[in-house]
Amino acid sequence: MDNPADKIIKGYELRALIGKGGFGAVYRAWQPTLGREVAIKIILPQYADHPDFIRRFEAEAQLVARLEHPYIVPLYDYWREPGGAYLVMRYLRGGSARAALARGPWSPDAAARLLDQVAAALSAAHRAGVIHRDIKPDNLLLDEDDNAYLADFGIAKTLSADVTRTEGVVGSPAYLSPEQLKGEAVTPQTDLYSLGIVLYELLTGQHPFPDVTPTTLIVKHLNEPLPSLAMVRPDLPVALDRVLQKATAKAPADRYPDAPALAAAFHATLAGQPAAPVFGDAATTPDLAPIVVMAAPPEPANPYKGLRAFTEADADDFFGREALVRQLIARLGEEGDVTRFLAVVGPSGSGKSSAVRGRADSGAAARGAAGVRTVVCRGDAAGRASARGTGGGAPACRG
Repeated sequence: MDNPADKIIKGYELRALIGKGGFGAVYRAWQPTLGREVAIKIILPQYADHPDFIRRFEAEAQLVARLEHPYIVPLYDYWREPGGAYLVMRYLRGGSARAALARGPWSPDAAARLLDQVAAALSAAHRAGVIHRDIKPDNLLLDEDDNAYLADFGIAKTLSADVTRTEGVVGSPAYLSPEQLKGEAVTPQTDLYSLGIVLYELLTGQHPFPDVTPTTLIVKHLNEPLPSLAMVRPDLPVALDRVLQKATAKAPADRYPDAPALAAAFHATLAGQPAAPVFGDAATTPDLAPIVVMAAPPEPANPYKGLRAFTEADADDFFGREALVRQLIARLGEEGDVTRFLAVVGPSGSGKSSAVRGRADSGAAARGAAGVRTVVCRGDAAGRASARGTGGGAPACRG
């Protein structure tokens, strides 16, 4: 799809190629129904048609779609069909932090603003149990006012890594943490390491380990601390080195406890306050005041489910469609050998799953319909054969 002009995919009009990589390509597109520009990532067939990808794609996409935060690029829509998988996201006109770096190093204040926004986005993702694993300037997108947004939570890369196991690790080698390189478990501190590398690059205009072979790069990530910022930017506060050294400590336990703590230490240093000890050993630095990070208040529960269908546990948040729900429950209460199967047919996205799982299941259970089981049957991409059934026997589709 090198020439996407006049190409229409499920109502989206492809306008221009934004970029392409080993897993697919991203296009700027137009959504006529809402009158807005979007970005569409199209994943290559060799990945989209693999059984492991098919098995995990929807669950992974729903996980990312539920990450609702002002500085996370939202996932509007997604689907898979033979020959490709598609992710529809917000289109940001300001390009990426990588493109902005082409204009030179950033000021400390500009870097601090980006850090605040990305740290807030990471904090939300980490609370949801999602580790990004591929923080780099290319995945930090900017709007027209230079606000930063965290993008590309790696659905394609995560799934493709299972498909092409020769890759071994998920992420970009220039920003990989030591634990990723060693194949160890990732944690929120994994993203902090990569973010520390990005901060060094924003402040200096170059990667901390530039112009080296891939093998040498891995060795440096595993064993060498970041070089001093003063080697490239002698005008920067010396204490910023300590902040970045702590963020990129080789052991995850020696890094900041979370992204907001890294942002707080960065701001404190710019304000002239002493930086926190690199490895948390206060006994060796008795004159350093600790950085106090206030815990964020708990966020109120949000009943909006994004792209995820309602389930029985969400019944209290389900409103509307009372007439349809009454018909479904009445139908399930009829007598007979074949009356316990009920098909709900409609176009994709019309709310079949929410109506059945979010209200009809709980209503049927309340009326004593023993043995009720929700069965999900999907037809073609247009939804012409989609169905949701409930029945007491063994289903022919996935339950």
